[in-house]
Amino acid sequence: MKIILFIIVILSPLFLSAQWNIVRYTPSPNQAYAMTVVSNDSLFYVNGQGGIFSSIDGGQNWSYFQTIFNTSWFLDIDFPSKLVGYTCGGTNFGTHTNVIAKTIDGGASWDSLTSNAYSGYNFEHIEFLNEDLGFVSGDIPFILKTTDGGSSFTQINLPTNSSVTNISFNSVSNVILSTFKYNGQNSKIYSMIRSTDLGTSWTEVYTDTMTGVSGLNRRRINEMFFVDDNYGFAVGGNGLFLKTSDGGVSWVKSFIHPFNNLSGVHFITKDIGYINNAGGIYKTIDGGENWTVQNISPLSIIGKINFANDTIGYALGGIGIYKTTNGGETAGIKNLSNSFNTIIFPNPFSNQTTLETEIALKNGKVTIFNSYGQEVKKIENISGKQITIFRDKLPSGIYFAHLSEGNEVIAVRKLIVSDE
Repeated sequence: MKIILFIIVILSPLFLSAQWNIVRYTPSPNQAYAMTVVSNDSLFYVNGQGGIFSSIDGGQNWSYFQTIFNTSWFLDIDFPSKLVGYTCGGTNFGTHTNVIAKTIDGGASWDSLTSNAYSGYNFEHIEFLNEDLGFVSGDIPFILKTTDGGSSFTQINLPTNSSVTNISFNSVSNVILSTFKYNGQNSKIYSMIRSTDLGTSWTEVYTDTMTGVSGLNRRRINEMFFVDDNYGFAVGGNGLFLKTSDGGVSWVKSFIHPFNNLSGVHFITKDIGYINNAGGIYKTIDGGENWTVQNISPLSIIGKINFANDTIGYALGGIGIYKTTNGGETAGIKNLSNSFNTIIFPNPFSNQTTLETEIALKNGKVTIFNSYGQEVKKIENISGKQITIFRDKLPSGIYFAHLSEGNEVIAVRKLIVSDE
């Protein structure tokens, strides 16, 4: 059973500084779609107009390169070395579909490897083991493999006839794919397949058949991460958390409260790791048995997390790029206390919802933020154990409710406002 340990602090500027701070705002149309970290100070992100942004000083300054794919979006980027990198994407309505671009000079220039050459519209995932060997997948039931740095690609049809949601290596010969396929109306089969010969043959190592699938109710595997040949982790919908200690041959499944869609995972060791959850960042120091909430400033929905080493990490949020330089440890905490059990029902809601806590509030306050970290609603002078939150004029979408008593934050919970 997973236990969420919410770290609560006295919010005083004399004693608290955020663990994660934004270093780059990425407003539309330059919103970041994907990010990769090359070293302590070098990182890249890509946008929805064929643009590639890079920083070589830890996010303080940024350079921009516009590729020829200005009507396409880039959806993934990977650097197997400091000089050689690849990005992929496409479009459903623009000029170039299924695009792959490459740099050999550390991102100073990018050249097209392929576009409009395959069925489907988008290449969504790209992963390279070294400068020459890599795999690419998209919205079609096959993957591409290159052994010559993208000069040529070989199409590999998958035995499960499934769509790939992520690609991961755990050794020089082992590659693991997470996949899904439809299994009738509102039903999907989520699986992992493993190859020990770089794609010549495949073995299914995990399967999960789910009914009642919807946009908010699904167990799709979104990302995998291996720290070595044996230990690996994966996250997905409904708070899905998977762990392997035998190189991906078998996986142990569990779920992390509050059962959100998890899309980012990065582990420093087999014990210390990070995921995105409830819009923010969670950290574990015991291999995923317990989790603590990280502080991010300003608030935003976090999608991906990458670390350069055990202390320097970057996170991709809805409003920009975040950075930590101390492994997510809060500087100058004066006091810590355990949070209290707090639930919200119904959630999603269309008109009103109820927030309930196990303690009776005397001077409580609920502050609601949107996904950009902007305060949109506040309820003050709360007493008792239940608070009714009315939608009023809030648009449909995802919000975060911060419940506090005096100067102490009790809980942070995600709210989903729906028009249905």
